[in-house]
Amino acid sequence: MQLQPQKIAVFGSVFPDRSAEGERRFCDVCAVISQYRAQIYLAEAFFDSLSRSSKDMLRPMAILFDVLPPVDMAFSIGGDGTFLRTAAVIGSSNIPVLGVNTGRLGFLADVPYKGMEETLGEILRGDYRTESRTLLETVTEESSTPFGYEIRALNEVAILKQETASMLSIHASINGEYLTTYQADGLIVATPTGSTAYALSIGGPILMPTSSSIILAAIAPHSLTSRPLVVDDNSRISLKVESRSRNFLVSMDGESQIFSERSAIEIRKADYSIQVVKRIGTTFFDTLRDKLMWGADLRS
Repeated sequence: MQLQPQKIAVFGSVFPDRSAEGERRFCDVCAVISQYRAQIYLAEAFFDSLSRSSKDMLRPMAILFDVLPPVDMAFSIGGDGTFLRTAAVIGSSNIPVLGVNTGRLGFLADVPYKGMEETLGEILRGDYRTESRTLLETVTEESSTPFGYEIRALNEVAILKQETASMLSIHASINGEYLTTYQADGLIVATPTGSTAYALSIGGPILMPTSSSIILAAIAPHSLTSRPLVVDDNSRISLKVESRSRNFLVSMDGESQIFSERSAIEIRKADYSIQVVKRIGTTFFDTLRDKLMWGADLRS
């Protein structure tokens, strides 16, 4: 048995076009938490974005905050994007995060909304396990960028071109040893958690989420011999980018910033990890069969 969470920070989708159904499901999850006499904490800015009816329902059971207080667990209610934003807020606090999926696919937010009462009951009684997930940090010489030691990526760091007309030349070294120059639309450096995200869509390998590895995969490479590479997660990946526009994008879990080609970038494993809450008895292989329909006979 694990710690029974008594104080829970609950995070939801921040998009302005959030559906009424999604908001209702958020409130449903909070109602289940309240049944177990756990205290709910909500970010004030998120609470202010809710409809009046949702505010009326949540106000008696929630404490609002501007700065994340000490809590036992965080619940991310939405999709994988909501989970990534939750992980960014949690940072190095070591607060375990549970993802409840009220959206579509959901590898990180893998607790389905349907039947979530049973799963949440187990979690709130302390019947769960946690997995430690690697994050990546990006270090650059550009002082003007918000990236550096403050922002980490749970899924991937993506080097992307700004325009559609020309590809990038990305000179890559591992631990100071020259690897190759990628002629491509971009390069993804992904964690094992991110192996089922952007990296998967460009033909990258699927890794066990707790494995000690990092993926390098080119986006639309100019050479047919360019293939994804898996390296040890203690590797330091150095990149120097050439672009016809003299600029390129660096995206960390979807948060993008423009860099000049003078920027030297180093990507490495962060000095802390994210603890992900999992239901006992479920495995990554269950998720693959469920989400990717492995083994399913789709013939009509």
